[in-house]
Amino acid sequence: MKNVLISGASGHSKMIIDAIHKNNSYNIIGFIDSYKEDGETIYGYEIIGSIADLKQIKEEHNIYGIIIGVGDNFTRNELKNKIDDLSLGLEFPSVIHPSAIIAKDIIIPEGTVIMPSVVINANAKIGRFCILNTATSLGHDCVMADFSSLASGATVGGNVTIGFASAICLKASIIQNISIGDHTVIGAASLVLKSIGDLKQAVGVPIHTIKDREPNSKYLG
Repeated sequence: MKNVLISGASGHSKMIIDAIHKNNSYNIIGFIDSYKEDGETIYGYEIIGSIADLKQIKEEHNIYGIIIGVGDNFTRNELKNKIDDLSLGLEFPSVIHPSAIIAKDIIIPEGTVIMPSVVINANAKIGRFCILNTATSLGHDCVMADFSSLASGATVGGNVTIGFASAICLKASIIQNISIGDHTVIGAASLVLKSIGDLKQAVGVPIHTIKDREPNSKYLG
């Protein structure tokens, strides 16, 4: 079984660990985290260093790959770029919970995480390093760009496009044939009946408040 690290000791990472355990797919060596103390234990696994220690950790533990356990899309992208800059040749495995229902023509690319009870329908296209969280539904012919995410309970109708690093928050719903721009956040429980452009934060039932945001604006508590 191949050895992996999880980058980011977070609640999201605990869910990733659970999916890996259920699949018996990788041997988890521990966490790397640049903001928490080495030796701290999270969900049964120890923080064994930071990105600065990654070369040494890879050599000592024969690390195959890293799974990025960070929910914030912008931060996940930054972290992936920092790891790439080290040129260590590490893989970024995808993680798929066994309870997910995925149409047979769907390809799950590197770094993407599919959580429990997710439904992905026919001819949808999933980008790299996406998150489809618990009980989300992605309709037929949808496109999720790299580093985008669906929070728990989000429902997306058919033929919807979700842009780069955009986030659809808890229990939001998007009707069919809608386009969501890059770095845009759809607020929790919102109803999207019209397309939304880049760098927006939109909330309401239906959407009635749209504000500008920066790519690195926080949307996760």
